[in-house]
Amino acid sequence: MGLSIFKTNILGSRAVQLPEIPLSAARLLIVLKHADYRQALSSVFMPEDLYGQLSGQLSPVDLHILTAAVRWSTQVQEIAIFSCQSSVAYSESTYLKVRLFGSGVEESESTIPSSALTRKKQHLKAERQLVKQVSEFCPTHMVMCTESLPLLSWAKRNKIRTIALLFDCPASLQKRLQQQLSLAQRWRSGRLINQLNKYVDWVGGHGILASLRIEESGIASQKIIPWEWSQPTLAEPYPYKEIPMQKVGIELIYIGPLEAGSGIDDLLEATIRLHKNGYRISLQLIRDTLNQTSPVDSEETAWLEKRVQALGIAELVNVWAGLSPEQMLARVHAADLAVIPQPSRADPPLGVTLAMAAHTPIVACDHPSLESYLYHNANAVIFPTGNPRSMAHRIERVIGQPALYAQLSEASDLTLDKLKVPARWDELIECWLGDRPYDRQRLADLALTSGRYDSAS
Repeated sequence: MGLSIFKTNILGSRAVQLPEIPLSAARLLIVLKHADYRQALSSVFMPEDLYGQLSGQLSPVDLHILTAAVRWSTQVQEIAIFSCQSSVAYSESTYLKVRLFGSGVEESESTIPSSALTRKKQHLKAERQLVKQVSEFCPTHMVMCTESLPLLSWAKRNKIRTIALLFDCPASLQKRLQQQLSLAQRWRSGRLINQLNKYVDWVGGHGILASLRIEESGIASQKIIPWEWSQPTLAEPYPYKEIPMQKVGIELIYIGPLEAGSGIDDLLEATIRLHKNGYRISLQLIRDTLNQTSPVDSEETAWLEKRVQALGIAELVNVWAGLSPEQMLARVHAADLAVIPQPSRADPPLGVTLAMAAHTPIVACDHPSLESYLYHNANAVIFPTGNPRSMAHRIERVIGQPALYAQLSEASDLTLDKLKVPARWDELIECWLGDRPYDRQRLADLALTSGRYDSAS
């Protein structure tokens, strides 16, 4: 006998009756803001090595979503990934048993109109298109990873079981917190809050701080669950670190995406400045692989190899990929400083979490997405984003002040407690789909009201 969904949403001001559907008959829809995986999946010929074949084509987040979807395809009747924004409308089945379809609605279509009336008509047309395509798939379960009031309203009317695992705090809710909404926008955000509170089983926030922002906007805390893509574990805690006076050898480490535009150019320039100032520099660049192992794709890092050669610092730089979280942790602890030249999509970046776990001091940029958990001279040293000269200066400052270095290392524990997120994105969905008594208890134990996140508030 298959697993079945529960009949009542117990949260909110009133119960919502839902039909009972065995898991084997479930039609699972994952709704993303924009994600077109058609070209990437067309190159797959070994399903058992999905990650290895796609690691050079898709981001780690997209890979995480796809590999989970392929895994769930064997448990449900059908699974699909829907892109709310796409240049063309499409609907394609793949031999991996995951349907891909896109709306044919682009974001720019609603931002260029010549009049308010045109804007309203265009907006309504886009909403109807979204609902039409989703309704044709006939989902029984929806995972909303982006804000879409039309789809949430449609799911409510049709009694579709829904969970919202938001990648970001929705823009309308953030503006609501900042009191920057017009009357019409305030009404719309109020409807969104009402939908999430009354008709959605659980609301997930990407990280503790994002979840707290969602709570502040008006979502019931008992149904908010912080989540992360992956959570590295420590077999045993690393000791605090100290640094000797007049240290001339510096090992820097960076963990994150290796493509151009990720702040690596600034880090390379800072490395050159330190080298010219007489330091023996070693720079370790490690690709964030989100708990997966795969080799470095030569095309992926070709620009980096050429850049390092052109700068004449090939002997100073090492590139790594395919490392497990434990291996990454060991390398971060072995390094003198972890550098965050630019934040990645993750909140917080894996490099920050690993550095805190390894008690390795952090030198980071002042990007707004980092300011909620990195504080200058408290648990990190901050430099202006896009300023490699200042980055190099901050590195020299930390290396040259043993007391500051030790203080930053010891401050890691408190920050790490605030960053720990026990729930993974795919685990929440699996518990929600399973809906056995211990699944429901597990979800309740991960909610903001569980008390486990009190130190982060």
